[in-house]
Amino acid sequence: LEKRFLELVDTKKPWAIALTGEWGVGKTHLWKNFRDKKREVFSGKKYAYISLFGLDSLESLKLAIATEIQTGASDDSPLNIDVSKHFKKLLGFAGGGNISASGDMRFGINISNKLITNIIMSHLKDTLICLDDIERKSNSLPMSEIMGLVNYLRNERKCQVVMVLHNEQSEDKDYFDRHKEKVFDELLVLDDSLSIIKNIVDNRLFKIYEQFYKIIGIKNLRFYQRVNKSFKLFDEAYPSLSQLSKEQILRFILIIRMAYDMPSALGSDIDFKFFADSFTSKNISDFRGYNKQNAYKEQNEIPDDIVKFSKINDVIHRFYNYFEISDWGELIVSWITELDFDQEATKNLIEKDKLTEETLVIDRLNSEILSEFHSLQIKPNFSERLYYIACAKIGRVQLNNLSFYCDILEACNRKDLASQLETHIKRHIENSINYHQTRISIDDFYSFGRKENDRFYDFTVDTVKNYKATNISSDTISSIFLDFHKHNR
Repeated sequence: LEKRFLELVDTKKPWAIALTGEWGVGKTHLWKNFRDKKREVFSGKKYAYISLFGLDSLESLKLAIATEIQTGASDDSPLNIDVSKHFKKLLGFAGGGNISASGDMRFGINISNKLITNIIMSHLKDTLICLDDIERKSNSLPMSEIMGLVNYLRNERKCQVVMVLHNEQSEDKDYFDRHKEKVFDELLVLDDSLSIIKNIVDNRLFKIYEQFYKIIGIKNLRFYQRVNKSFKLFDEAYPSLSQLSKEQILRFILIIRMAYDMPSALGSDIDFKFFADSFTSKNISDFRGYNKQNAYKEQNEIPDDIVKFSKINDVIHRFYNYFEISDWGELIVSWITELDFDQEATKNLIEKDKLTEETLVIDRLNSEILSEFHSLQIKPNFSERLYYIACAKIGRVQLNNLSFYCDILEACNRKDLASQLETHIKRHIENSINYHQTRISIDDFYSFGRKENDRFYDFTVDTVKNYKATNISSDTISSIFLDFHKHNR
């Protein structure tokens, strides 16, 4: 788009283009950034940038254009050429006219519209004009008059005109669609803002932004500006955090900020309070375990809250699997809603950061190696790396997943590694059962249910069944009883 802008602006021929794209995608940012970078091309040109926000008549639009004309690109202040100065003097002489910042003019005496229009139009030849915020104009200024003026400026006054709009949000969409081919030489569409986003966010974390952008599909530039601003507050306040923790915090901010600023991206009936309540550590297990807990019941309808939760989870899990508002997530929710940090909680999390660094490294390596596996783009030492990661995740992931790792190793003709891993996992199961002073349940190992061909389920059932606690003192029995009694269980 910038290349095409350059080709057009660098000519003396008159033209009119419409730059469209969805709301907030960065159309205005693109044009203004282009002008800032290519000031030499604008040098010597008469230029006017007009926002139609609130303008309610064709006359007010013409007057706004006249009072905003500039020569060259070095000075952005209006009224800096002779014609505008003379025009302002004329208005003052005619009756103390006052020009507001928006270009709206109020006159002490009545001057004929025809005279004003003639004066303005006589000084608009060979001018580059950008008309922005079309969808924010007053309803009393119809699209037909705007497009008629664009057509006049191009054909009669030999001007170059850029009209920036989000056409889908315009009440005049039908008129624009019917007449755009007659008025505009080209219709340019900005449908990808990733390159713009890259220039406004922290480059060290751009891969996280890129992943969110591609998976979730939010293109709104202002959203990413707010996310970047929020992240900078954390980064500047707590510079000692590890890189992996910063990445984790950014992921939290992206999701929580989306739910707070743009809940419609998660569903038309979603609000932030429901999102924040349902994804907390306290409530999320009830939502995620609903199907398993109610499998034995006859149910014709699923509760609305479960439907809403599933709708949100379906959007989020592609970017952040098993998202849960805990630790840093709770802090970010508190900051976004109350604009304040819990200093004590933050201190504890920073101390915990040193302990979780290894965990975060393993999780990242796990995501990368599974991506290799599913994309069939296997890198050297795949089996050895998978074995190392699987061993590190024993005790942290479901046995279904560990069984799957054993299957992959066998499929890679590494039965030796699969056997070693299986031995480690069974030892962990035995230790977990023996560690408990009371009988452990199979559900403690398979809280999300058993998957087909899981190699550890029967072993776990038998180990639980055969376990017998020995040498338990009366004090131990008493403490267990009192603990259950205390919690009314």
